[in-house]
Amino acid sequence: MPFSSFWQTCICLSASLLFLIIGGCRSYAPAPIEWRRETSDWTAASTNRASLTLSEARQCALVLNPAINALRLKHLSSDRMALASGWWEDPALDLDGLRVLRGGPHPWIIGSGLVFAIPLNGVPGIEKLAAQAYGRADALAVTVGERDLLAEIDTAWSRAGAIEQRTTLAADYAARITRWDSTVQALVQAGELPKSEGDRFLQERLAIQLEKQQLEADASVCRKALMRLLGLHPATQIVFDFRTPDQAPQPVFPDEEVLIRHPRVQEKLARLDASEAALRAEIRRQYPDLAIGPSFGHEEGGGRLGLSLGLNLPLWNRNRKGVALAESGRDTARNEALSEWRSLMSDLHETRESLKYAERSAQLLRERRLPEASDSAARIERLFKAGETDVLAVAEAEQTLYEIRRATVDAQLSVSEVRIRAAALAPGNP
Repeated sequence: MPFSSFWQTCICLSASLLFLIIGGCRSYAPAPIEWRRETSDWTAASTNRASLTLSEARQCALVLNPAINALRLKHLSSDRMALASGWWEDPALDLDGLRVLRGGPHPWIIGSGLVFAIPLNGVPGIEKLAAQAYGRADALAVTVGERDLLAEIDTAWSRAGAIEQRTTLAADYAARITRWDSTVQALVQAGELPKSEGDRFLQERLAIQLEKQQLEADASVCRKALMRLLGLHPATQIVFDFRTPDQAPQPVFPDEEVLIRHPRVQEKLARLDASEAALRAEIRRQYPDLAIGPSFGHEEGGGRLGLSLGLNLPLWNRNRKGVALAESGRDTARNEALSEWRSLMSDLHETRESLKYAERSAQLLRERRLPEASDSAARIERLFKAGETDVLAVAEAEQTLYEIRRATVDAQLSVSEVRIRAAALAPGNP
């Protein structure tokens, strides 16, 4: 075959191969952030509503919360990574040319070869298994994130509701103190009470007004925190409907062995499986791949066809660094799984004890202390109207009743928070 024809053939084959490679590769597409559109989309997603209940708030958070959406995006990336894993290495095309200086009629020596890497060690398949395991772990991470988010929403909702109840109690107590303060000041002016009692009533009235203002500020902070958890735009006008049951459902504590099936532990176990697969892949990389392919040359005016074989020899490197890193990752994943299980075990015992004492305290306040204080305040007020006691006794009874009502609200909040934590320990969905 003439040299010119051979060269033309090589050029055509190379051009065809280059066209196939370029046509099969992905092209780069930038993804800049368009701030105006993002602001418009965020505002549109956070549509104004007249009222938002707890159930609606939970659904809204599962859709708009940025942290949970980041976990979902990570899971989607893991799925794409699993689909892109397990492929063999692309073949390599070698072209070389030599020219004999002051040679004869055929001074050019042309050679080419196509080399395929055959993964005899099975690394691509193991890498795909590892990528799939990481995908399962990220899917469980989404489940864990959703459970934690809903528990955080429930806790914030309970606190905001408790602050609203305390604000109502403080406003009612401030109105009562103001009413009795006018009576006390009149008695002071008449000389029937010392001026110190009038000053004490004034201080109590100022203290309850300050507490009321602080509760209103706390309520605003709680609402803003709820809006952040829900993923709503800060300018969205939302009225939260806190007319929900005061207590979370009575939890059923799981057995200790059931905690192994908790999503938090299962996520760590999935990452442990992935790290085991990654370690196996790094160990397999110590063994060489087989490089094989046809080779063609042109020398002395004639073509030559052959077969090339190649092996990399694991003499001193032997992928020591890759194996060490993968082994360290496996040990870390194993320790994290055990630590998560131990943490859940501690949470189970601590929550069980906390719930017992919180319910006992709330029951005592609700069933004994609050009725006693209410009856006492009503009885002392009747005695005052009958002229058998003074206004100071009435004011002290009102203060005691307010403090017990406030303590009852706080105790009920503690019960709700502990029950929310207890519900999060269940292996199933909350």
